[in-house]
Amino acid sequence: MIKAGDFVLLYHSEDFKFLVLVQETGMFSTHRGNLSFSDIFGKSFGDWVETQMGARFYLLKPTLSDLMLKVKRTTTIVYPKDTGLMLLQTLVFPGARVIEVGSGSGALTTVLANFVRPDGRVYSYEKRMEFSVNARENVARYHLEGVCEFFVADPAEQGFLQQEVDAVFLDVPEPWLLVGAAKRALKNGYALAALVPTVEQLRRLTSALGAERFVRIRAKEILERGLFLRETGIRPVDRMVAHTAYLVFAHKATVEEAAIKE
Repeated sequence: MIKAGDFVLLYHSEDFKFLVLVQETGMFSTHRGNLSFSDIFGKSFGDWVETQMGARFYLLKPTLSDLMLKVKRTTTIVYPKDTGLMLLQTLVFPGARVIEVGSGSGALTTVLANFVRPDGRVYSYEKRMEFSVNARENVARYHLEGVCEFFVADPAEQGFLQQEVDAVFLDVPEPWLLVGAAKRALKNGYALAALVPTVEQLRRLTSALGAERFVRIRAKEILERGLFLRETGIRPVDRMVAHTAYLVFAHKATVEEAAIKE
């Protein structure tokens, strides 16, 4: 049963949906009418309610994608289409210890925390205090603060406080400056993932990874196109989520000097 403090996705259509934190009292207003929280109490996910104007909203359980897209933003966020591949190309599991550089708005932090809980840890580094505070608040809003630690620091200069972590995620303008620190923090044989928006950044990052003797260096780009689902016919939508970032993956390995020369 839905209760105060639960997040609910009020869903009318893909263009008209809201992520709402259910309150003890009051109502949620839309341009198609109001919804009283008292009408939501006692209902189950999957039920529906109507505004006084007759607009029907289904009460859906929010997905991770819904949660990460609805964080309070002070920066751009990692998109769900990119996050999925990053999780699959690294080792993030219940109990894992992972480092994130670039807390931003906490969208990726939220996803990582969800996968490492209850016994894992996300160590999130951010140079700017205001970004770190906002990310911390967004994570706490989703009750995931118990598995996250936030650091206002520049690991490019100071390195990481953690060692033998299961994955490192870099989402900063100059990730090549962090490759050495990431290598020292990672378990041998484990993966690093990074996001960069431009080809110039991609070139500098992959060069730095090669110089630090990372192996299995790959770069990918994910394009997402939706479809109009209509009884009269199905066709691609006119607009799509195209370029957001290039995704870079690499593994730390012990590489002998002789192998490098060959």
